[in-house]
Amino acid sequence: MGKISLLFNEYLCSGCHTCEIACKQEHGLGVGPRVIRVLEESPYFKPLFCHHCDDPPCAKACPEDAITKDSETGVVLLDLEKCTGCNAVSGTSGAEKQGTSPCKAECPAHIDVQGYVSLAAKGKFQEALELIKETSPFPSICGRICPHPCESACNRGGIDDPVANHAIERFVADLDLNTTKRYMPKVKEKKKDKVAIIGSGPAGLSCTYYLAQEGYQVTIFEKDTEPGGMLTAGIPSYRLPREVVNAEIQLIRDMDVTIKTGVDIGKDTTIAQLREEGFKAFFTAIGTQACLELGIEGENLEGVYGGLDYLRQINRGESVKLGKNVAIIGGGNTATDAARSARRSGAENAFILYRRGLEEMPANAEEIKECQEEGISIKTLPKPEPVPDSVFTMEVDAVINALGQEADWACLTPECACTLSDWGTMNVDPLTLQSDDPDIFAGGDAARGPRTVIEAIADGKQAAISIDRFILGRDLRLGRDQVFPTITDPQKEVYNKIDRVQMPRLDPQARIKSFDEVQEGLTEEMVLEEAKRCISCGTCCVQACPYDVMQFNHDTLKAVKRKPIMPTRHIKAPARYFRKGWGLCPSLTNRGSKS
Repeated sequence: MGKISLLFNEYLCSGCHTCEIACKQEHGLGVGPRVIRVLEESPYFKPLFCHHCDDPPCAKACPEDAITKDSETGVVLLDLEKCTGCNAVSGTSGAEKQGTSPCKAECPAHIDVQGYVSLAAKGKFQEALELIKETSPFPSICGRICPHPCESACNRGGIDDPVANHAIERFVADLDLNTTKRYMPKVKEKKKDKVAIIGSGPAGLSCTYYLAQEGYQVTIFEKDTEPGGMLTAGIPSYRLPREVVNAEIQLIRDMDVTIKTGVDIGKDTTIAQLREEGFKAFFTAIGTQACLELGIEGENLEGVYGGLDYLRQINRGESVKLGKNVAIIGGGNTATDAARSARRSGAENAFILYRRGLEEMPANAEEIKECQEEGISIKTLPKPEPVPDSVFTMEVDAVINALGQEADWACLTPECACTLSDWGTMNVDPLTLQSDDPDIFAGGDAARGPRTVIEAIADGKQAAISIDRFILGRDLRLGRDQVFPTITDPQKEVYNKIDRVQMPRLDPQARIKSFDEVQEGLTEEMVLEEAKRCISCGTCCVQACPYDVMQFNHDTLKAVKRKPIMPTRHIKAPARYFRKGWGLCPSLTNRGSKS
């Protein structure tokens, strides 16, 4: 049984996919998703030809403007004279160019960081924003509070300092916040199917953002009086201003989403009742809102507060009198936030007690540094186990317990088949986020324990994909175990030798007098210069193309459209099958009949 392929003239092809659909139907392959053929017996394949996208992501991501879209024909063009292969150097990084830049790989949401940085370097701030919003709905938020693992992995850090990706992200996002008409992704025609989101933190809001784009009728049920979860309840305004959070939530409201606050699932209504009302699926994103207890004598005395409870009161504008000397127990961001908030509320001697060393503190390095700048001392190594003759007394006016939080699962009534782990998180499939109850999914802190906002965002998007497939009756796992091989040895000979930009901050003495935002943001000039520090260690178009058409040619060290000889489609076939202007249908295998 030989392989028979269809010859066609690529110059005349308009990319309508008629031949693809007809051939699939002829061979009983269906007209389903285009996914890569894994086994010869698999009915799925992926055509490897340019789709000439309406808004080609490869052109957006290209730092050299080598890829353009012809305004008359709509054809995506690649200028090999302009293409530099993103500065690939023979023998150094060519073989790795088919991989992914570590900034994208290390980001939990796999944002195309190199793509938006390269757009920012060209002053294409709107395009940069739209690229970010494909994988994260909250760039203004993440640009402020994300621990930016993309920077920790940045290959520029092997030369001097990483690129300030999160500061660039904040800049392009804040431009959008200040426009009269903000960018909103396209929303498909409204479906009849209803989905319930329990909790309105970053995971719940992100899931809503992506489901709303697909046209689902989404209702968020929030126990608190206002949406936002930890974004509004747990993060002080000097780090994340309320108006920023409110603006991002408003954009989701504008996508025809219903947000119901003050609704306690499990008490005011139940999942069983919501099922009767026609809700087809549920995403549980309740976060970790209950403070862990110390389990020691005296923790219920007056003047002892839970870390999140204290921050919630402060963020609501309530006055909390702590006194002059305040001890904060813990080493995470809740502890540093509580200490800095106490300092701003009048505690002259707010200090942190942490049981391990400073280098082991889980709080963000920036948070620790800014704590110290504001006169907050961090006393490390108070031993957690009893030591003979080591008892001492420390007089304080108040104590804030910031050892951590856990989820409150009152929303799960007996009719739910979901189970919990020993850590108090919901047991879910790590890939699909589906629980033991097929129509219930969970993500964010509810499934992982206290983690970061960007991890919650990533879970929200993955849950939306799973819920969409669940409602449509499709395979939840197919094609989703994506791997991001990273580029570890990029060229380091050609780069912009300017130093990393320093984020402007309020003076420490001015900070402690108010809850004004500490980090003031970059100017446009600073962003343009900082973005040019990127060494383009990943081939931008290869990473950006959703159809795997763009590839890296290891001989020419340039990008190609999977073409072994110009201008044919790329398949492994003898040269006699090719002639100028003609290509082979790339992946159809015939067993006995002609296509």
